[in-house]
Amino acid sequence: MKSCLDSLIDLQRQYREKLVALSQKNGLTLAEWQLLLKIVDGVSTQEKLAKMTQLNVSTLSRQLSKLLSKEFVVKKSQESQQGRRFFAYTSTFRGLDAIADMKKDIAQYSKQLFSHWSEEEQNLLQILLNRLSKSMERM
Repeated sequence: MKSCLDSLIDLQRQYREKLVALSQKNGLTLAEWQLLLKIVDGVSTQEKLAKMTQLNVSTLSRQLSKLLSKEFVVKKSQESQQGRRFFAYTSTFRGLDAIADMKKDIAQYSKQLFSHWSEEEQNLLQILLNRLSKSMERM
């Protein structure tokens, strides 16, 4: 029998594979989807995105270029109060639609995944996962 941690690793791998498939269905890579989510949430400059995603500037720049070429975001030149120029990224309607479709697909996946679980079982799982998370944070 697998250990609890081995089971969590397997679950994480399976969930990641499902997210990759869902993001590809919506014309995105997993990294592009996560970046687009941050842009939709209002993080608009490359500097802020780099801090939030902890990506180096060249990797982030490549991902932003891909989102631009797929027309999920637009880039606008702006000037700060100090006179420094920077670019702000905002989502297009196509980007917003992709995010909405991803959220819908993930909700459907979750519904299917837990369709045979009672609400009590789902709540118990959530409690145990929260407890495990807190234990890991303390270490």
